[in-house]
Amino acid sequence: MLTFFEAVVLGTIQGIAEWLPVSSEGMTSLVLINFFGKSLSEAIPIAVWLHLGTLLAALVYFKDDVILITKRLPEYFTGVVSRTRMQEIPDSEPAGAGEDLLISFLIISTFMTGIIGLPIMLYITEKTEISGEGATAAVGVFLILTGLFQRLSAGAKNPKKEPGMKDALFTGIAQGFAAFPGISRSGITVAALLFRKFDSEKALKLSFLMSIPAVLASEIGIGIMGLLVVDLNSLLAVVFSFIFGLLTINILLKVARKVDFSYFCMILGFMSVLPLFL
Repeated sequence: MLTFFEAVVLGTIQGIAEWLPVSSEGMTSLVLINFFGKSLSEAIPIAVWLHLGTLLAALVYFKDDVILITKRLPEYFTGVVSRTRMQEIPDSEPAGAGEDLLISFLIISTFMTGIIGLPIMLYITEKTEISGEGATAAVGVFLILTGLFQRLSAGAKNPKKEPGMKDALFTGIAQGFAAFPGISRSGITVAALLFRKFDSEKALKLSFLMSIPAVLASEIGIGIMGLLVVDLNSLLAVVFSFIFGLLTINILLKVARKVDFSYFCMILGFMSVLPLFL
């Protein structure tokens, strides 16, 4: 499915682009379409597969949060701590209530992501056979939309806010649309969380915690649907994605907090669409 060279290039791009709000799926899809001759329906499963490497990198980077959540799961599901509704935590809340809210947020947002994202992925991989300029332009349109959504997102209003039901529904739906190549998952979820009045630091952290169950579900999905043949080179691509993801996550997350990438998305999007009119 992939050559050695393609695996190295694509894994490296995924490992770097994942931590920036520029759509790593869009970046790898553009490379697959324009340099490696793939159609859009062929590029998407490969782009999704590459996320496995950066998923592992995110697990390592956010290991403290992942361990805390994992340890809390038995109590969460057995109902030791009451969580009948999601709301901001007052001082009187019992220990572990914050983790319960976070777990509820992740479960609900992942569920909503699946409802929105699965039909999109099925349509793209089964119904669309566009390639070349048409596929490039399609990715470009979604890159432009990503940039515009980032530009419209509001600033922080409540830096101590905890994630609630409405936040989970809103950001889960937003994350589902990241199934379109060119819609940045981190870009659209961070923007959605900013709309919900989270501060940028917490929005970025929640966004990448959201990515862990969502990406895992996507990997299982493409496996069940038989959209990908796993061979030595595809595994090598994941290895490079993991290595470069782990090497760059810390510095690039700092860059993402400080740099506005909306213009980059829109400019690259316009460049991708432009060949259709020339």
